[in-house]
Amino acid sequence: YGMTLFGQACLSARRLLEAGVKFVTVCWDEYGQTDESWDTHHDHHPRMREFLLPAFDRAFATLLTDMDRRGMLDDTLVLCLSEHGRTPNFYETAAGAPGRGHWSRAYSQLFAGAGVPRGQVVGASNETAADVIDRPVDPKDILCTAYHLLGIDSRQELMSSPGRPVPLVAGGNVVRELL
Repeated sequence: YGMTLFGQACLSARRLLEAGVKFVTVCWDEYGQTDESWDTHHDHHPRMREFLLPAFDRAFATLLTDMDRRGMLDDTLVLCLSEHGRTPNFYETAAGAPGRGHWSRAYSQLFAGAGVPRGQVVGASNETAADVIDRPVDPKDILCTAYHLLGIDSRQELMSSPGRPVPLVAGGNVVRELL
């Protein structure tokens, strides 16, 4: 898992699931510990190469492998979600080290376990990952799919405190390729 905050959080998550906890969230929160958040507005290449990618790959791959070997992956949904991607083009920073900004037009999400087919890729972006060119998936689709895999009807309505019905997910569809 690695001796990082994220790595140890993934190990803790696996142990919590083994102990019967039904829902666990792990956040990447190295910021403040090592100044290594995914906000690569500066020093993009060395930060990705020296810490971010190795630490993420080690922890996430170990989590999935460990859960699979223990028979936990069949009935556990594992999601790796982000609110945005990074700009397709680098820009120079004051220090001269290239950086990348926020980019919401194209980004990746990872689904594993709970019957999700392994190796399945849904959609595609153009050559610079700037725009989706095949099978766009909306964040509401991700929610609907996750709820479906968890056995929850995403079309249900919840009652707000004044008694007004509020949809669990307003719109969206299940991504059938992930079933």
